[in-house]
Amino acid sequence: MFNYVGNIHLHSTYSDGFATLKEIARTARKENLDFIIVTDHFNLAGLPEQGYYGKMLLLVGMEVNDEKNHYLALDISEVVANDEAQTVIDKVNMQKGIGIIAHPFEKGSPLYENYKTYEWNEWTVKDFQGIEVWNFLSQYKDEITGILKGIYLLFFPHSALKGPYQETLDKLDSYQKQGIKVFAFGGSDAHGIKVKLGPLLLFTISPYDLCFRCINTHVICEKELSGKVDTDKDVIYQALRAGRFWIGYDYFKNSKGFQFYIKSPGKRWLMGEDLPLQQNLFAEVRTPYKALVRLIRDGEIYKESKGTIHQFTIHKKGVYRIEAYHKRFFGYRLWIFSNPIWVI
Repeated sequence: MFNYVGNIHLHSTYSDGFATLKEIARTARKENLDFIIVTDHFNLAGLPEQGYYGKMLLLVGMEVNDEKNHYLALDISEVVANDEAQTVIDKVNMQKGIGIIAHPFEKGSPLYENYKTYEWNEWTVKDFQGIEVWNFLSQYKDEITGILKGIYLLFFPHSALKGPYQETLDKLDSYQKQGIKVFAFGGSDAHGIKVKLGPLLLFTISPYDLCFRCINTHVICEKELSGKVDTDKDVIYQALRAGRFWIGYDYFKNSKGFQFYIKSPGKRWLMGEDLPLQQNLFAEVRTPYKALVRLIRDGEIYKESKGTIHQFTIHKKGVYRIEAYHKRFFGYRLWIFSNPIWVI
């Protein structure tokens, strides 16, 4: 297996972003990403520019819908028009794409159109592939409760990005406990919004370089990337479809090297897979730095451990995932959020 790191949910000048695809790709290269997936609103205009920029692979999807029920559509070749939520999901599936419910729960800010939000409000839908549980711009905006807080966050943005909202996790867990393979995605929603006073740049909201160091996606691929665009695009998307990836908040400590699997004496299972309950099952976790690791079963803390190598006995059916926290000042900060393994 081969591990690669990327960043999902970005906007360019093809919609409401402030940088071209080439500029975004250049920044991603500087931040040592292996891939990015740009999802401009309502269009696939960037598809002709999809490809390698140096050793960094730029892929193009899109974000569908306007006022509510935003939906990320990856690995598609035809534009999906804004429509009712289930219709959008069905049209992405007709193209055999990957569909992700984006920033489903938001609080809004008094400084952004009087608490305007872009929440997901249609939960009778089915057949989507993922839920974006952690979104940089959405949570950053939610924490701007006033002018002073907004100024504070310009200097200390990480204080706004503490982890997924509980409402989002509850929704994710409700699907996964039913055996539905809906996976947890992290997104930057980076726009690189430049706020100016005349020609003078005052500050940038969700700058691409910062976003590329925060909520990243680490994929576990069956094949090594070859440098061929069409082949490697399929390799990345296959890992996302299978749920073989984790979300890493990599700014303070890079999560590269994380491992999570369930093993028996003769076999092991990776994220996204399922296995029957049997004797001598262990969940094994390895973190590249010392961490507080929580084994989550059916949405609840089941067991926890501190260190770099963690082993937990599995003797119950359930949906198992990992939340790892690294030490930060006087407490712990969420660092790694894995996708689950189903023991059935």
